[in-house]
Amino acid sequence: MTVTSSPEQKRIFLSSLRRSLGQLGLDIVHPFAAQSYNATTLGQSNPMPTFNQTSTLSIIVGSHKTFWKTFLAQHYPSKFNSEAEAKDPMDHYCERLIPRVTLQALQDAQLYSDKEGQEFTTAFSVAFSHWRITVPPAGTPSPGSKPTGFVAPPTTTLPIQHVAQAAGFAYFNPIAFLNVHPVYGPWFGMRAIVMVDLPYDLSDNEELLITETNRTGTYSRDSKPIEVNPAFEKLTSEEIEVRNAALEVTKTALLTKGWNAEDWMNWVAFRQSLTQDRPDWISWRYSDNQMRYHYKKQPEFLEECAIKFQQGQEQCTSI
Repeated sequence: MTVTSSPEQKRIFLSSLRRSLGQLGLDIVHPFAAQSYNATTLGQSNPMPTFNQTSTLSIIVGSHKTFWKTFLAQHYPSKFNSEAEAKDPMDHYCERLIPRVTLQALQDAQLYSDKEGQEFTTAFSVAFSHWRITVPPAGTPSPGSKPTGFVAPPTTTLPIQHVAQAAGFAYFNPIAFLNVHPVYGPWFGMRAIVMVDLPYDLSDNEELLITETNRTGTYSRDSKPIEVNPAFEKLTSEEIEVRNAALEVTKTALLTKGWNAEDWMNWVAFRQSLTQDRPDWISWRYSDNQMRYHYKKQPEFLEECAIKFQQGQEQCTSI
């Protein structure tokens, strides 16, 4: 059985989800309507589920530099259950926990119950940003368990970078293949999109606005698509043309050489070049250790960083 929601139930759901995601180090919680992406060319060919809502509540879940320490604090490779988890521990961390806290938030809002004789659900789905789809999709109830309302995401991975622009979260720079956020610049990661059978409206942005006392949520009040690159907002059209030409030259040189994990500092420099006209973004820059792992994906380095962090040390192997 499904349940009809009230505005107060949705507020409780968003508040609970925000709190739980923040505890996981996932401080980006940006609401928008699925239809804003579905109206685009890409969205028409690979739409997000709408659950027959005219404006469907969807949420980009992401992280910035603070995620690194939160993740290291709980990273214990000896407890892994599979080779796949050992290979991509951050992806599996998100796959394991984001559906779980979404369901818990629905339960907190009395939009889900598995109590005997009182079962009801609210449909939801979770699509992850990494370029693979787990089989069965993360969030699927285990065999024999009661229905949770989980709906498998689209069989084709959603292009989260394009979703982010349509959702009013971050501009997609097609030259750099990176999204740029008005506050974080390029220093953030998108982990998943949560889609729920609830209506989206502007009150959701108000509920999730970042404040001085709550640093988890969104900076956007309306989730309107971002049409202008925030990195260039103070530049003339001639200056923008020069910047884009320089990006193209650097990108071409990197791609011509081919991917080599040992060149990770060059890729960091390319990313950082997007910030040269926005010194206010420097405070969001990832640590060197965080960037090294992001580009090199060395499980042994991640484990070393975790051990040292848990022992009260900040620095891992020298860069």
